[in-house]
Amino acid sequence: MNIAYKIRYTKASDKFLKVHEDVREQYEDAIRELLVGDHPEKVDVKRIKGKRNYYYRIRIGGYRVIYTIINGEIIVIDTAIAGPRGDVYKKMKGMD
Repeated sequence: MNIAYKIRYTKASDKFLKVHEDVREQYEDAIRELLVGDHPEKVDVKRIKGKRNYYYRIRIGGYRVIYTIINGEIIVIDTAIAGPRGDVYKKMKGMD
């Protein structure tokens, strides 16, 4: 099965991931595995609970990358926040 997808980054997450290229690479590998890989169950992804249940998080070591999926046909992964665990969830309080 071949799924087309595009990863877009918000300005804040792009800035973080430029400094942490290893996290970006692991994140993109995790997305690829989740969508088209043989073992998507290996990706540590969870839906965010509460009012923002349309967001998901992927855990990469001590970091969390928060994202959402947009459009049905083409899956667009739009990274909302990336950062250390405690910081990510604090930043989510300011999101709608």
